[in-house]
Amino acid sequence: MKIKFFNPGLEFIKNQKEYVNEYIRVRSNGDLILRDDVKRFEENLAKYCGTKYAVGLNSCTDALELALRALKIGPGDDVLVPSRTFVASVQVIVKVGANPVFYDLDGTLTYGDKVKAIIPVHIEGAPDTNFQHILDTAKKMGWYVIEDAAQSLGAEYEGKKVGSIGDVGCFSFYPAKTLGCPGDGGALVTNNEKIYKWVKDARNHFKEDARDWGVNSRLDNVWAAELNLKFNRYEKSLARRKEIADIYLKELRGVELPTNTQGRIWQDFIIRTSKRNELFSYLKERDIETMKNNYPFPVPKLPLAQKYEDETLRLPCNDVLENSEIQYVIEKINEFYDIL
Repeated sequence: MKIKFFNPGLEFIKNQKEYVNEYIRVRSNGDLILRDDVKRFEENLAKYCGTKYAVGLNSCTDALELALRALKIGPGDDVLVPSRTFVASVQVIVKVGANPVFYDLDGTLTYGDKVKAIIPVHIEGAPDTNFQHILDTAKKMGWYVIEDAAQSLGAEYEGKKVGSIGDVGCFSFYPAKTLGCPGDGGALVTNNEKIYKWVKDARNHFKEDARDWGVNSRLDNVWAAELNLKFNRYEKSLARRKEIADIYLKELRGVELPTNTQGRIWQDFIIRTSKRNELFSYLKERDIETMKNNYPFPVPKLPLAQKYEDETLRLPCNDVLENSEIQYVIEKINEFYDIL
């Protein structure tokens, strides 16, 4: 039995007729770039998140960078960002010429008078563990809040969808995400009309109004059509991930399990253990794909973030897994600790 970490091929096979029919419709009509399917997806996303506006883009990375540019953040500015995040959250700050200032897992914020914004990261499908402290501090200091919700579409904080709470929310539709397309994709959501209009024009080179230097960051219409189909069953998909997570939480032994389950969508199921590397190899030898939970930077990580990454492992939690496959993963993990 081979257990895949994520399995887009099987998901496609299960829904093949629906996807193929939609592909034929879009291709036959010649609706390829920024057509009705993109507009409909943007409307669906804004409604789902509870925001006024959404802009389909090429990636969450582009969404983060365009958010910084729309807010006129650049050289001479500091932007706070967690050390525990994917490199893109930091890369975009450097790219616009600003200076990233890191905070660790304990949420201690160290800052001066050059800070213009903070990028909380809702990682692993869960709201940022320091989110309330971030919101309170940002309000007090007058900082912009740019939510990196690449891994957390649908996660909630205090009854609101993450991404809708700050000034801007940024999402990814990379294939491995809970809502993924067959290639790269992303989006930005906001309630600020000025930001919305700037980003909407910037993604397409400002070709209708050359008031600034834009980029090529358009969500493909074919991808948008598939994402609209997936949106119809998205809550069902999240419910299945929760079922899988509940089984893990109930039956796994020997490892530290997630405790921040409130509002979580289970993009990933993360376990923590001092035997991470040994367990990874043990499961690999038994045809179970897991992922080490490291996100390397060109600069050193802060200590709590580095320790967390070195001790955590991502288990298969995709919605096409069968219960028998989940039980096999549990059996082998428990077996590993029984023989230690």
